[in-house]
Amino acid sequence: MEQLSPQLMNRLVFAIIMHGLNDAQTNLALTVLTDALLHQNGQIRELAVVALADLPVPPAKRVPPLTQALADDNSKVRRRAARALGDQGPVSQSALPQLTAGLRDPDPSVRRDCAGAIGRLGAAAFSATAGLIAMLGEYEYRTRAVAAVALKRIGRAAVPALLEAVRTGDAESRGRCAVLLAKIAPDEAAVKDALLSVLGDSDLAVRAMADEAMQLVNTPAPVAG
Repeated sequence: MEQLSPQLMNRLVFAIIMHGLNDAQTNLALTVLTDALLHQNGQIRELAVVALADLPVPPAKRVPPLTQALADDNSKVRRRAARALGDQGPVSQSALPQLTAGLRDPDPSVRRDCAGAIGRLGAAAFSATAGLIAMLGEYEYRTRAVAAVALKRIGRAAVPALLEAVRTGDAESRGRCAVLLAKIAPDEAAVKDALLSVLGDSDLAVRAMADEAMQLVNTPAPVAG
């Protein structure tokens, strides 16, 4: 692959995205792009991920090389791979262990995109709940917001871990988990009990978020009309 230049890879990506390829060319492109993920040039590896994401092959063929790219040394490649995996549908569940590991990536943008991809798997991604809850304590609002959305998409499967976090997490995480519980499962008795206990928290901000959560629990659902 040393002869493959960024310019040539750009042309290949353009051909895939704009013009499409016939079956024989598609199979060849899959091999070329997978090999390109090992190229020493980071720009080529990034372009390979972009092309793989749009290559007209079944998602099951895209997911393995995209999963491989999650371990790349280049954070741009890892981020592109996480985003692409989020677009592949249920078959991306095979990459859940790698996406979950990506929630601890040193680059916040990679963590966000891994969280976004996990959320798109829904309840099937419940095993990543603990990693997403840890992100609720991050400094950047965008990171916290993406993690919260992912947890809501996982839904009731995330409730046990959220209940545990309400009891044991740091102050900010306790409050945010309380609000999420109220949004995900306001009708569950265990959730109401947990929120009542948080109302007496020693931290003022946590009590305020718990009060917000209780209002969500106690507000009747809108009447369909």
